[in-house]
Amino acid sequence: MCSEWPLIPLRDFVDLLAGFAFKSTGYSDGQDDVRLLRGDNIAPGRVRWDGVKRWSRENAVGLERYALEPGDVVLAMDRPWIPAGLKVAQVQAADTPSYLVQRVARIRPASREDCSFLFALLSTPEFESYIQNVTTGTAVPHISAKQILDFEFRLPPAYVRAKVGEIVAALNERITLLRETNTTLEAIAQALFKSWFVDFDPVHARARGEQPAGLAPEVAALFPDSFEESALGMIPRGWRVLSFTETIDVIGGGTPKTSISEYWNGDIPWFSVVDAPATTDVFVIETEKHITCEGLNKSSTKLLPVGTTIISARGTVGRLALVGQAMAMNQSCYGLSGKAGDVYFTYFSTHRLVETLKQRTHGSVFDTITRDTLAGVSVVYPQTIVITAFEETIAPVMERIKENLIQARTLATLRDTLLPRLISGQLRLPEAEAMVEGAS
Repeated sequence: MCSEWPLIPLRDFVDLLAGFAFKSTGYSDGQDDVRLLRGDNIAPGRVRWDGVKRWSRENAVGLERYALEPGDVVLAMDRPWIPAGLKVAQVQAADTPSYLVQRVARIRPASREDCSFLFALLSTPEFESYIQNVTTGTAVPHISAKQILDFEFRLPPAYVRAKVGEIVAALNERITLLRETNTTLEAIAQALFKSWFVDFDPVHARARGEQPAGLAPEVAALFPDSFEESALGMIPRGWRVLSFTETIDVIGGGTPKTSISEYWNGDIPWFSVVDAPATTDVFVIETEKHITCEGLNKSSTKLLPVGTTIISARGTVGRLALVGQAMAMNQSCYGLSGKAGDVYFTYFSTHRLVETLKQRTHGSVFDTITRDTLAGVSVVYPQTIVITAFEETIAPVMERIKENLIQARTLATLRDTLLPRLISGQLRLPEAEAMVEGAS
């Protein structure tokens, strides 16, 4: 029985290492340099590399003890808890090589065979509640290594830990595979957009009298076979140079009064930048906070239809999401809807717009995006029939990304539901295995 398992502090089961104080002046732009895992790179249940900082391998000599290994559990020590949950994750092979940054804890069990069990333990509501209770500070809530190590739990026998670890590893492997597939699919979609609307590959091919590679003849015929001068240089004949805002409708957001409880905790997802997906996930399916119909009607926020592109305009600027289910959003974001009735063309056009803004600021962070910012970017705009062809071509790829994201969320929910019951002894191992098998 669980009550017969020994009660021990976490310090008797793990080794904890806090990260190194890498100075921002030493950050590298080299894509082959080692990634630095900061608190911002930890989302509840997984590592995310959006906005990753890097460190040159030459300067990393002597810092090998801070190198992360697959199976390590990492926990943010500053703002360890957010409304989405505890910022704890398990390092996967795809997350290495990477180095641990200060104010992040690397927690490693004495036996590597217990890595997945440890992640399961630190993902339980009991540990999350403990961390919330011991967190101190208001401006920047934080925890200490001692507080983490003081957590007490009942240690299951080795065979139970091993089986829990197997279940966690199996679910994590399937989640990782889905995310890796999405990375590939998103890259395919980006490459197609760039080929058609940035490099103009089909137009170049037709200008040479060749059949554009990979295009059906009826699709290839939609592209011009020559170029003409424009304010942006040579562009496909018949295409136009427009302000970005001439190609979209802009929708504003808003926040219902937080003092009125009837406006909150309803059925309508309410997007803020914390809900922005990883670039390769594209879609936002769920949000931390929800509002009611009354909250929607009594504020300036609008209900965004599926297929709207969201861009964060203040705070963490330039984060994108494609609306996967109808939702509202706060006033720090804009909703963008393509005037051609398109979905994916606008999303990838906005992605390129963000890159253009970064280039204008030499890669530095820009403080805000306004309607004037959007209006100040000129774009090459094709005929509607070409946009429609792009939508039809790319739709199966994008739908697959969305389906994979939903499946990954389902598996993560199953994992997070099973683990506390397994570790507490409330759920028998055969029952858990059957539930995992049924989710295949």
